[in-house]
Amino acid sequence: MEMDFTKSVKCHAIMALMVLLGTHQPLAEVKVLDYKPLDFGLEIQGIRKTEIECLTRNIYFEAATEDASGKLAVAMATLNRVNHSKFPNTICGVVYQGPRIKHKTWACQFSWFCDGKSDRMRNRRLRHESRRIATLALLFPEHDITGGATHYHASYVQPFWAKKLTLTRKFGKHIFYR
Repeated sequence: MEMDFTKSVKCHAIMALMVLLGTHQPLAEVKVLDYKPLDFGLEIQGIRKTEIECLTRNIYFEAATEDASGKLAVAMATLNRVNHSKFPNTICGVVYQGPRIKHKTWACQFSWFCDGKSDRMRNRRLRHESRRIATLALLFPEHDITGGATHYHASYVQPFWAKKLTLTRKFGKHIFYR
């Protein structure tokens, strides 16, 4: 599906903001109005540091090697779940929803949480990129580039639930639905 002009402009505005924030530096090192942007965003939005950490982890483990729009799409779909009545109303609640049964990826909402692998974010650069995207998504939640998606999957799988939902967008290796 093609992005309409308005969504495209919003996406480019967010990407431009990322450049202005200095994507080559860890976000916490960039000063804006005497605040560290991460803390500035948390103060403005009333988001706890644990919530941004949960969103950062989800972006990192779901889309670390995707480009900025792929990472942002994962962040937005996660936030859309927070605002949906069928999901928990916190970011950490959404990210960690479901029983953690080792090696049973279908038991969790996000497969990385149940895949039996370490949940340590080992790549510093990708961790910082994921945190930047998480911060932008929290600062500008109205700029949802997914078309309201609450679900997504990798393009190389065909989950049973995908047929029951409406495809909204494709970003990188992921397909998004609402």
